[in-house]
Amino acid sequence: MQVEETIDVVTDAAGAPLRFEWRGVTHGVTSIPEPWVGRRPWWRESGRAPRGRALMLLETYEWRVDAVSLTGGGADGSEPLDGTYDIAFTPDRGWVLMAASHERLEAQLFA
Repeated sequence: MQVEETIDVVTDAAGAPLRFEWRGVTHGVTSIPEPWVGRRPWWRESGRAPRGRALMLLETYEWRVDAVSLTGGGADGSEPLDGTYDIAFTPDRGWVLMAASHERLEAQLFA
């Protein structure tokens, strides 16, 4: 599911995510982060890129990670949630959780 919410991220020396905090829950990365360079949805944005900086503003540096919640599964303190997450770094917003995938997580968010 698409999320696109700003998050806090702790990275290793190479810049890969080690853990992140989303909606008050800390998640620890349990897989080797898979990096790639993506493109921002420029067609949804109205602003113009400054001359000579268009490519930098269009690219996102993204990682797909498997992670488990370290501080509980939810507001009720249930079991930890594990899932697959797409995390991106953008020049203007910083770290952003782009997408999350987990059956129980989706049920909680859209209940």
